[in-house]
Amino acid sequence: MAENIRVRIEPDIEQYLKSQSLRVLGKSSEKVTTSDLTTLVNRIVYEHRQAHQLMSLVPITRIFNWLSSLSPVNKVVTLASKTGEQPVLQQADDFDFDADLADKFEEAA
Repeated sequence: MAENIRVRIEPDIEQYLKSQSLRVLGKSSEKVTTSDLTTLVNRIVYEHRQAHQLMSLVPITRIFNWLSSLSPVNKVVTLASKTGEQPVLQQADDFDFDADLADKFEEAA
């Protein structure tokens, strides 16, 4: 069962919660009470949790790595995997950016 505990809300968070009151509760931000703020916090935390679960189902890392592999850039950044590894900066050995760029300028001239 829920417990009644008083907490202090930072002004910027309170402003954000009030800005969401019309969307979530159908009330204008001027008419929001303290109990409405509690409801807003609960709903927004629930929405955040749902969005996080949805994003874990989408293979964002593989999509980003595939998109970045299409670009012929000298450095390639890969996203961390689900194991929590840090992003890795790798050297693309098979692409000589300066030579290819110089060739393109020569062809254009």
